[in-house]
Amino acid sequence: MDLTQLMDMARGFQRAEALLTAHRLGVFRVLGGERLTAAVVADRLACSVRGVTILLDALVALELLGKEATVYHNTALSRRHLSPDGEGYRGASLDHLDDLMTVWSRLEEAVRTGRAVRRAEEHLVAGSAEKNAVFIGAMAELGRLNARIIAQQLDLSGYHTLVDLGGGPGVYCEEILRVNPQMQAVVADLPLTVATAQPMVEKGEFAARIGFQCVDLFQDERPLDRPYDVALISNVLHMEGEARDRSLLKKVHASLNPGGLVIIHGTMINPGRTGPPDRALFAINMLVNTEQGNCYTFEEMGDWLREAGFVAVRFIDCFAQPSLMTAQKRP
Repeated sequence: MDLTQLMDMARGFQRAEALLTAHRLGVFRVLGGERLTAAVVADRLACSVRGVTILLDALVALELLGKEATVYHNTALSRRHLSPDGEGYRGASLDHLDDLMTVWSRLEEAVRTGRAVRRAEEHLVAGSAEKNAVFIGAMAELGRLNARIIAQQLDLSGYHTLVDLGGGPGVYCEEILRVNPQMQAVVADLPLTVATAQPMVEKGEFAARIGFQCVDLFQDERPLDRPYDVALISNVLHMEGEARDRSLLKKVHASLNPGGLVIIHGTMINPGRTGPPDRALFAINMLVNTEQGNCYTFEEMGDWLREAGFVAVRFIDCFAQPSLMTAQKRP
């Protein structure tokens, strides 16, 4: 890294805040498929012409908007992903990142104390219904691609029942069921999340094959209502500390049918805990947002699985983002 790259890193918040502010105000929504002057955009947003003009010009510089003379418009990318009527709209993801910006601004406090700095009323999973809805919406947008990759990577043709532990919006169940017509699934999650996610799933094509169970995975002694063939634990273990994760895996082992499979999908870090960079930064995300959460290594989780009674622990590095591992319960 040279000095220019160092300073670019230090200024990274500026680009992020320009994008997130534009999203929060509704710039991309107001422009939609139109070509408008700054004065018209400002009027529709109830903002100052000076402020809007400066922001719009910056968005042009960032290649998020186009400009001809005094008229602005969404680029093809913005029309697709930043305008609410775009087919690849990522509004919930941006809302989630906007929320994270607030919490990350307290990173110094988290480093000094070693404690989460997210306030109780800001909690994403067990806080307000509004916060939960934003979080679950973001997880649906971000998770769909990974869910498809997982479904395509794993041969689940010999299994019939799946439980998605902490499954949130149910997108992983949907994609697994898409390629496994013999399977039925249940999403097991906290009551507030189930209240958010169930209506989303019921509108989809797999509503008849996906059920829901309200459960606290870490608090309930027997979290599952019946045994299953496959248990998916996706983006859950990093939210808790080692002791609670070990305990959960023992509960999962006890709840699987003989010969059952556990699938762990998460943000795994290298043995030295220093990379890849997105994983090390995600560990900071766990620092500011959770009391005990962290990124864990394949070796650590493999030990936990074997301690819980699983065999045939396997690591599948099937995509550049969060990776995948599996283990089996003895027949």
